Amino acid sequence: MVSLRRTPLPDMAEARDFDAIYRSWFVHVWRWLRALGVHDADLEDIAHDVFLVVRRKLRRFDGANVAGWLYQITSRTASDHRRRAWLRRVFLSGDKSLESFRDTAHGPAELLEQLEARAIVHGLLAKLSHKRRTALALFELEGYTGEEIAALLGVPVATVWTRLHHARREFTALARERFAQERT
Repeated sequence: MVSLRRTPLPDMAEARDFDAIYRSWFVHVWRWLRALGVHDADLEDIAHDVFLVVRRKLRRFDGANVAGWLYQITSRTASDHRRRAWLRRVFLSGDKSLESFRDTAHGPAELLEQLEARAIVHGLLAKLSHKRRTALALFELEGYTGEEIAALLGVPVATVWTRLHHARREFTALARERFAQERT
């Protein structure tokens, strides 16, 4: 299992060395994919897909803004994965991710509550625009700073704060609406 503790963005002096990029950035790519809504069961496979693209494109990379370059590849790979996922949903009935079968120290009721809460949060996040969802997930769930997010996305820091403000407001409104419907 990959350690997902918060680590600072690496300084990439060896921007053209694939092994160095893989070692330094794998955890970040993993976290970005999770923030982009990739299911836990698919994270490792999709992260490796990202690095297949990195290996293929590395010779043409100019070495500037490694974080932004990797984030763009990660974002496109996650998007491609979501587009292909509809076919898998047609053939698979229900969510049969390995996560639902894992052994935990918690009882089945607590595990079910955690899975339901996660599904609710992911469902609410899915209703946000891609830009707002990305800002919110990277900041609130993954712990990136506004400056780091701006570097990843290639936008001004003020844009990140604006997206985050609107995302929080929209997410809160969606959550209130959802829970109001549950009470009725």
